[in-house]
Amino acid sequence: MALRPLLLLMCVYLGLTLTGLHAMGALLPHFITIWSLSETEAGMLTSAMFVAYIGTVPLIALSEKIDAKPILLVGVICNIVGYCGFGLLADDLWSGMAYRVLQGIGFALTYMPGVKAISDRVDASQRGRSASIYVSSFATTTSFSFVLAILIADAWTWRAAFLLPAITNAIAFVLILVALPAAKPEAAPAGPRRAVLDFRDELRDPEMRGYFIAATMHTVELLGVRAWSVAFFVFAAGVYGFEPSLFIAACLAGFLTFIGMPTSMAGGEYGHKRGFAYASGIAMACSAIACAAVGFSVMGPLLLFASLVLIHNCFVLADSGALNGGAAAAALPGRRGAAITLMAFANAIGSFIGPLLFGFVLDISGGRQDPYAWGLAFMSLSLCVIIGVAALNSGMRHSGKR
Repeated sequence: MALRPLLLLMCVYLGLTLTGLHAMGALLPHFITIWSLSETEAGMLTSAMFVAYIGTVPLIALSEKIDAKPILLVGVICNIVGYCGFGLLADDLWSGMAYRVLQGIGFALTYMPGVKAISDRVDASQRGRSASIYVSSFATTTSFSFVLAILIADAWTWRAAFLLPAITNAIAFVLILVALPAAKPEAAPAGPRRAVLDFRDELRDPEMRGYFIAATMHTVELLGVRAWSVAFFVFAAGVYGFEPSLFIAACLAGFLTFIGMPTSMAGGEYGHKRGFAYASGIAMACSAIACAAVGFSVMGPLLLFASLVLIHNCFVLADSGALNGGAAAAALPGRRGAAITLMAFANAIGSFIGPLLFGFVLDISGGRQDPYAWGLAFMSLSLCVIIGVAALNSGMRHSGKR
C-alpha cells in the first residue's frame, strides 16, 4: 500500500476511535454535580481509563511477533463495549470507572499499535516521519470530542454523548478489516531470542531512556490539562464576570486541542530536519514555562489570561510528534515493536498520573473555587515537564548525540 493512502487510512481510523476520548473532560463539571464528586474523585473517574491503559500495554508488545491489524480490531471492540456500557448503564463513580477501564483497554490497543501498523508497511527512511504525522493527527481528531459531547448531551442526554463513540468505533472496525492489508513484522536480528516484554536493551540505551521519561512527563501535562480544561474555563468565566457555559468552555477546549495538530506536525517536521530530541526539548521547555504561569494568570487581566492559555496550548503538543518520531527512529534493529510498546507505557503512565495529580493538588490546595489552587495544580504539571526535559537532555548527552 502506498504511503499517502496508508497514512490517510490510519489517520481516519484514529479519528473514528477517538471521538469519545475527551467526552469525560467535556462533561466533568456535570458529573461532579450529578454524582457529587470531590476533585480527587473526579480525577479518579478520568484516570480510571488509563489504569487499564497501563495494564493493557503489554499486549501491544505482541506486535513484535504478529501483524498489528488484529490488535487494532480487538481494541476497537473494547471501545464499543466500553462506550456502550457507560452510556447505557453507568450511574455512579464506581460503575463509571468500570466502563472507563474498558475504554482504556480499547485506547491502548488502538492508538500506539497504529504506529507499528504503519512502520511495518513503509520503508525504514519514512518510519520516523510517518509516525510523527500519525501521532500529530491525534490533536485534530480529539479536538472535536469536546464539542460533540456537549452538543449531543444538550440535544439529548449525557448518555447519548457516550453512545456516539461506540458507533464511530464500529465504522473504524469495518474500515481496518476491509482496507488495511496484512503485513509481516520485521524479523528480529540473529542472536538469542528475547522476550517480548524484555526492555533491558531499550532502557540501557540512553537515547531511548530519555525519550521514555520525556514522553511520560509530556503526557502527564497533556492529559492533566485536557481532563480539567473545561472545568478551568467554566471557573475562569465566573472570575471575569461572564455567564459560565459548558458549551462555550467545551468549544474553547476543542479549539485549543485542534491548534495542537499544526504545532505537533511542525515540531515533528522541525525534528526531522534538526533532530527530534532538539525539537522536543525546546517545545517542552516553552510548554513548562507557560504551564507554570497559566493557572495563576486567572487572577490577572483577561488579555494576559487569554494570551497565556493560547501560548501554552500551542506548545503543549508541539513536542508530541517529535518525541514519537524520535523514538521510532531510534529503535534498535528488529525491536521497533518493543520501542513502541515502551512509548505506549510512557503514554499510559503519564495519562493516569496527569488528571489524578491535577485533581489531587486542586483538592488539597483549596478546591476548584480557589484561583490559587488552580495555579498550584498547573504548576505541578509544569514541574513534571521540567523533569522530562532534564531526562531527555541527559539521555542525548550520554548517547554522544549532543
